[in-house]
Amino acid sequence: MSDDHDDLDPAAPDWRALSYEVFNPDHTVGVACNRDGEIIGLHLTDDARDNGETWLAAELVRLARLAHQKSRLGLRTEMEHNGTRGHTIDSFDLPTEASYRAMEAAEFGAQGQ
Repeated sequence: MSDDHDDLDPAAPDWRALSYEVFNPDHTVGVACNRDGEIIGLHLTDDARDNGETWLAAELVRLARLAHQKSRLGLRTEMEHNGTRGHTIDSFDLPTEASYRAMEAAEFGAQGQ
């Protein structure tokens, strides 16, 4: 029997197919990243476009930064699921769930909750 049976774990998601989305509090702008932290999608409502280019650019950068960090949190989760030791994970400086939530709170304050 092969050691590859861990790949068939029904509880494990398809890590390569996951995307990580972040929306602003009013859901007018959203950014999605793939597992590698690359932007794979944008969501813009008409209301977002009406706010002007400067606002929209700043909002996209802010959300892209958060989506990238959320994908890094996903990498931490994947490594933990695969049994990687904590000190190894920490050496990659990946955010924890708590530190990611703190980043969102710092960006959105009470309006994001």
